[in-house]
Amino acid sequence: MSSKWPEEIEFKEIILKVEDNICRKCKSELIIRKDRIHCIYSLEGPIKLICKLSCCSNIQCSERNTLISPKSEISITMPRWRIGWDLFLWMGFRRFKRHWSVPQIIDELLDNYQISPSKSTVIKYLMKYQLMVAARHQDIVRLQAEYKDCSDVILTIDGLQPEKGHETLYVVREIRKQRVWFAQPLLSSTNSEILKLIQRAKELVKKLNKPVSAWVSDKQDAFVTSIAAEFQNVPHRYCDNHFLRDLAKPVLEKDSHAKVQMRKKVRGLRSIEKEALAELDKSSQKYEKLNPEQKKFAVDIVLDYCATVRGILNDNHGGPLNPPGLRMANALKEVSQSIERNLKRGKTPISAKLKRLNGCIKRGLSIYQQDKAKIEEYVGKIDRIFKTLDSKSGSSSIRLNRFKRLKTQFAKTDDSIYIHMRKLMDSFEIGLFVGSDDIDIPRDNLGLERWFKEPKGHERRIHGHQHAGIRIVHEGATLIPVLDAHLFQKEPFSYQDLLPYISVKPPKSQAESIERNRIMRKASSKKKDQLC
Repeated sequence: MSSKWPEEIEFKEIILKVEDNICRKCKSELIIRKDRIHCIYSLEGPIKLICKLSCCSNIQCSERNTLISPKSEISITMPRWRIGWDLFLWMGFRRFKRHWSVPQIIDELLDNYQISPSKSTVIKYLMKYQLMVAARHQDIVRLQAEYKDCSDVILTIDGLQPEKGHETLYVVREIRKQRVWFAQPLLSSTNSEILKLIQRAKELVKKLNKPVSAWVSDKQDAFVTSIAAEFQNVPHRYCDNHFLRDLAKPVLEKDSHAKVQMRKKVRGLRSIEKEALAELDKSSQKYEKLNPEQKKFAVDIVLDYCATVRGILNDNHGGPLNPPGLRMANALKEVSQSIERNLKRGKTPISAKLKRLNGCIKRGLSIYQQDKAKIEEYVGKIDRIFKTLDSKSGSSSIRLNRFKRLKTQFAKTDDSIYIHMRKLMDSFEIGLFVGSDDIDIPRDNLGLERWFKEPKGHERRIHGHQHAGIRIVHEGATLIPVLDAHLFQKEPFSYQDLLPYISVKPPKSQAESIERNRIMRKASSKKKDQLC
């Protein structure tokens, strides 16, 4: 928005007068001293607010020179704002609830409301909105009211570092109410820095006057020691998902190596496809008994098989209990069996190509077959270990005994992967079976981890995969709470909701993080002046 209003613009004039016409000091009548013009954009169009500023009519009154503004102005806009509350709340709701981008907001305002704000103007007001909503979401009075009927709390903590060399954003979230308490970027992940976060959580717990039933996190040393120091005798559950990933790491590496070797041997798909496509364009003796539709159908069978194999080879999905290589081998085996069933029905014009394709598949499978039995054995053991963590399979004491029996079995072998599993089970055991069966402690920290994968207007894509952008770290102290506040917000906030937080300032950690980022960008800029 330009600092000067266009001459041709037509304003809707609204006259605002002081509601109370009596001086608060001497009780004399107020008189209008001057007019103050305040022009703003709103969803209803340009508005010119004519504020009748008043003062005391009593010359002897000490409030004589004090100008009083109409209180009704605050319900429309704030002093020195160029937009009204309606437009301010409209932009914030679409940005943080519907995850619109800034250009999308600008285009929508221009198309439907004939408002053309600059990008910097929109960003400035959105940042103000972000600070206000985050402050409201973290207001201790509102937190106390929300947790009034809650008997206890379960806390979880996790960190995110999108890029090496930048800060890590740590988020503390409460499970009972599914609510983010706070987020803070840290340059260092040392025990002393993490301890400050745990102490901050402890202060909030004291203000809420609620007992902490448990903590949930991954087995990061700083988490373990800090939580043990500040929350003594509080169960600390280690995330099952982190345990599973660490447990299966060498198995997945072995599977990945075998998968790569298998893919190298499945070659020749493109040449088979080229030959099949070429035969559609010319007459061939082996197709002479088929009409054009039958010929095309036969060729399509070959092309479909090739496309299926290519799709399988490009599938890298899978996890510790279903490794990608094992999934790929099983899927290729099913395709091979399907081809063999077709070949058994008799010789057809496409039999030669199907045999070649089946040969490509079998070459690949022969490579993976060398490791398949061992990988399946490892996956079976991992599955048995992971089932001992499922509360549905028995009490914690029964499951712990099963867990220890498996550990004893691994101690009797010299297999390096089983040795790794046993050591990891020893390390995680204390946090996997912590607490009694009466406490409903979450098994993993995925609820918080999913925060970093939701569309929040800061994500980016690398090689087709969604990654969190660095903006979530720099602005995370207010960005995470404001996104959390909008999760269950079905309509825009009202100005009464945000007015108490109009003067809030950015948290110190966020301001420092943004300043560090500015310096880093300047230092890495190609346009910077040569350092002297």
